[in-house]
Amino acid sequence: MSERRTRILNVIREAGLDGVLYATGPNLQYVSECTKYFWQRSCMNNIGGYRSSHILPEAVLWLSAEGDCKIVCIPRLKDDFPGCEVTTSYFDQMEDTLSFFVKGKKIGIGGDCAEWLKRAVKDLDPEAEAVDAELLLKDLRKVKDAQEIEQLRYKARFTDQAIMYVAEHFTEGMTMAEAEDMLMRYCMENGMEDFSFPPTIGFKTRGTFTPEQNYDFPRTYRLLPNTGIAFDIGFVKDGYCSDWGRTLYWGKAPEYIKQGYKVLQDAQVNMINSIVPYKTNVNETYKMITDYVDAHGYGQYFRVQKHGMNGHQIGIDCHEFPMLTDLEDEVMLPGMVFCSEPKMMFPGEMYMRVEDMVLVTETGAESLSLFPRDMFEIHS
Repeated sequence: MSERRTRILNVIREAGLDGVLYATGPNLQYVSECTKYFWQRSCMNNIGGYRSSHILPEAVLWLSAEGDCKIVCIPRLKDDFPGCEVTTSYFDQMEDTLSFFVKGKKIGIGGDCAEWLKRAVKDLDPEAEAVDAELLLKDLRKVKDAQEIEQLRYKARFTDQAIMYVAEHFTEGMTMAEAEDMLMRYCMENGMEDFSFPPTIGFKTRGTFTPEQNYDFPRTYRLLPNTGIAFDIGFVKDGYCSDWGRTLYWGKAPEYIKQGYKVLQDAQVNMINSIVPYKTNVNETYKMITDYVDAHGYGQYFRVQKHGMNGHQIGIDCHEFPMLTDLEDEVMLPGMVFCSEPKMMFPGEMYMRVEDMVLVTETGAESLSLFPRDMFEIHS
């Protein structure tokens, strides 16, 4: 039995559960330790509270408190769970198939296909209780093991390469839609499976929009001189995500804009360098950045986020817990990987962002995102 499975079973037993049922989502991947199965992601999972992404499951995992693990899935997926005991079934026979395995009076269920799982538990035993267990493994999932860290490091490296490719192949007059299509083709041609969320390569040409249009990015906008280019990009491969953001400038930027980007980058680096494992709290990163930006004269341009939202953990899901907000109270531990994404807005000029994937280590923290921080003006 793997170390991960042992830790999961300890959590299940401490919660007083007879077992857990997870369907078609991140916990199924985490418990099974299988990354081949490509489950449908919702990019806003865990933002504003998790929600079910499906109605009917195509795969369900059962793990009993005794350690008995079974996967029931539709025939098409039977080879997606190597090393697991798999039983094939059909959409309208899942409950019948599960009845051979699922036993107990208190069953934890995940958030994906939650209503279906609740009904299935009651159908199997009217006296059984279905307990919300979507966040049961949150504390385990937030600390990545060596294999997960390598997966995330690889995704971060690929994302850097993909954006550099796009930056070197921009053509004046192209639309946002054409730029995003170029990125999508590069992604698919180089082994990625999907995007973590809808990709944005946002064009804003100075003097062409009002402050009320600061966050509007119609995909028909064209790349013209004096255009800020705001990237928000993430990829998925082998069950793990990346998330990345930068701003580039097509042309010669006003000096105060150029300096603002340097301040935002320096604030991010200062925050990363200030992290002390076992001591720094996730709710401190926002203030670390805003204090730096204020001290360097750019506080008026900083995009203030509700609850001091500065980012999120990342792994199997793009947005994992704990979030980097004032509402959380958790110290950073070695093995946590988070995305810090501070932003600035220069009304009528451009929308500016920096986002890095950051790994907490035993001695501090390191940015897994290595895209050149001094790269800004890319066409003159």
